[in-house]
Amino acid sequence: MAEGKFIVFEGIDGAGTTTQSKLAAKWLRERSLDVVETAEPTDGAVGRTVRRALSGEMPGREGREVEPELFALLFAADRLDHMNRTVIPALERGQWGISDRCYLSSFAYQSVGCDLGWVRELNRHVRRADLTLLLDLDAEAAYERLVGAREKHEVFETADNMAVVRANYMRIAAALEQEGEKIVRVDASPPAAAVAEEVRRAISDWTPC
Repeated sequence: MAEGKFIVFEGIDGAGTTTQSKLAAKWLRERSLDVVETAEPTDGAVGRTVRRALSGEMPGREGREVEPELFALLFAADRLDHMNRTVIPALERGQWGISDRCYLSSFAYQSVGCDLGWVRELNRHVRRADLTLLLDLDAEAAYERLVGAREKHEVFETADNMAVVRANYMRIAAALEQEGEKIVRVDASPPAAAVAEEVRRAISDWTPC
């Protein structure tokens, strides 16, 4: 049995990674593909700790900032669990994996406060995506979307930080492409339906499905 494909959706908060990953999974199922949808942080034990840390509610750390290095370690641990528990078994069964975020998120977000080389080393054993769709949106526009959609924001969701992370995404994605990874930038500023059409076009151009 041929191994399945692993597609990852990336982008700053507000770019629409969750919406577009779900729409893509639905579209692929309509083409008779067996698709497993997943996301990071996961719903596993480590992932739940990550989510609480992002919300400022990590047990024993209430009222105290979580160090950037600790975030990087937590995300890497959750990711390895994610790969071993969900992604790799699905791919070995011939299923396609569609993930809302993976290692590029860590490279873009955690390198704000940590050495990028160290963050990459933490993720050295993570299975690479076959295709990464990088949803690109201006930081101010993304922040406005978040303000309108959420009452409470996560620790990385400030306009200034999002601008830095967006720049990181572009720079690091270009470096990964030089290393042979397939990354397609998708303009995330149009309405969701138009973005989804561009996503479908990118996937079809990459491989028949």
